[in-house]
Amino acid sequence: MFKNNKTIPTVLWGFFILYLTLRPKSGSPSVLPDWIVRLHPDKIAHFVFWAIWMVIFQITYLRKKYPFSKSVQFSQKDLHLSQLKFAICAIFIGAAIELLQLYLNWGRSAEWLDLLADSLGVVVVWLARLAYPGGGSINSKETQLR
Repeated sequence: MFKNNKTIPTVLWGFFILYLTLRPKSGSPSVLPDWIVRLHPDKIAHFVFWAIWMVIFQITYLRKKYPFSKSVQFSQKDLHLSQLKFAICAIFIGAAIELLQLYLNWGRSAEWLDLLADSLGVVVVWLARLAYPGGGSINSKETQLR
């Protein structure tokens, strides 16, 4: 299934997200203070978890593509196309999760703002990578994108 074990972190984080978003909701009431509840920590968590997923993909993609190179040179088109494909896939997974929450009777409710937060997490990291192509790579000072 995995031709290169460097894809495992991305897949594991995806399963971790699936577990957190689809597990049956506990019946215990929230113990968060009102000021935190007003900040919508659920939406912040969605944004952060999907952003982390995109970062993990970017890091593992670079290491998978060029595992031993200290000076990585590859086309921006290749990198951007791979990131775009993953971003679209992650957003579709977020939509599928919301649909599953809608139809499964596990105490979860589908909220389209969750999907918006998921999408924003992915898109913000993708846009940051476009704006700063050398940042966050294997060796950012030695990595050159063409």
